[in-house]
Amino acid sequence: MTFPDMVHDEKGRLIPESEQTAVWLLGGLAQVRVPGSATRNSFTVVQHTGNRGYNTPLHIHDYEDEVFIVLDGTLRMICDGEEHVAEAGTTMIVPRTVPHGFVTTSDDARFLTIHSTPQPDRRPQFDLFLEAEIPHAKTLTLPTEDVGGPDLDHIIALGSTYAYRYAGPPPAP
Repeated sequence: MTFPDMVHDEKGRLIPESEQTAVWLLGGLAQVRVPGSATRNSFTVVQHTGNRGYNTPLHIHDYEDEVFIVLDGTLRMICDGEEHVAEAGTTMIVPRTVPHGFVTTSDDARFLTIHSTPQPDRRPQFDLFLEAEIPHAKTLTLPTEDVGGPDLDHIIALGSTYAYRYAGPPPAP
């Protein structure tokens, strides 16, 4: 059986950790496990690791739906003004254009975000943002306090370039 939209010259691909982008983002470690370029720009997968207090400000993705899959720990998530507790094993779906943010409330947490662009003329932007704008992690550990990086004002200013918007301060643990 063949499918008309299937590209037959592509093969499965292994992406070793050494080829994955890892950055220190807002006090946590974000590893691009699957870049958009490996999925015909249909989705991106990022693994996040952070201690209590690791968070993002409330923000809106203009092109990307986002799915959070909590592997370990607990997140407090704000989605469209509603608060949710996301524990290990839970999944949170955030449609594009919906304001959202998270904070780690457990001692530490590990979770995946999947950024998908259902519109054919769009591509995931989050991996491009991490690759181009955030200093790469020197090791696959959480950043120490002496590690610099872009401040929140700089990240907010980049929004128009990467199709996201600031929607409010980050939730507190």
